[in-house]
Amino acid sequence: MKKRFTIYFLAAALFCLVSGISVKADVIDFDTLTGPDLFGLTTPQTLTFLTSSGTLTITGGTILTNATNFPADPSSVYGTTNCCGYSNTITLTFTSAINNFFMDLFNGQIFTDTFTVSDNLGNSQSFTIPPNTSSGVALVSFPTVGSTISITTNDPSWDFLIDNIGFNEPTPGTAVPEPGTLSLLALGGLGLAALKLNKK
Repeated sequence: MKKRFTIYFLAAALFCLVSGISVKADVIDFDTLTGPDLFGLTTPQTLTFLTSSGTLTITGGTILTNATNFPADPSSVYGTTNCCGYSNTITLTFTSAINNFFMDLFNGQIFTDTFTVSDNLGNSQSFTIPPNTSSGVALVSFPTVGSTISITTNDPSWDFLIDNIGFNEPTPGTAVPEPGTLSLLALGGLGLAALKLNKK
């Protein structure tokens, strides 16, 4: 009987591990997309992605690949500037609420600039980012619970870009055990106890 219990218990633990008991999470980068290296060679693009929080729609900018005069990130990024019909706001709209939004935010200017990140529930934070010639990037972390995120600046000659958008998971470098991880640790402890009982 004890052996049967142990086998059932270990089978249940294995099922939990394989089925992935954890918080659903997403990180979106733009490296699978390509565009020109200059804003003037393209027009604003609306992007859509399927995520664990439904459809994500991104508006206000365009994809640039190996952006000219932009040494901070040689890959594809999504950005906007004060020409060619672009907006001074990039908006990310989810079909359901998210939490712990984070992303890389790039200042495309050769001077320090300040950006505001806000959600549709009235939460807001400002981030001051050094010039692009001096790294020009910040990891923005915004513990939102809304479904719409906007990134904007009051700079009349705006130029900024985003990449590596994440949500529904801890900000990189601040990880804490997910509920699924804690559950698996508890199951492992119970499994060891069951094996110990089985030996008696």
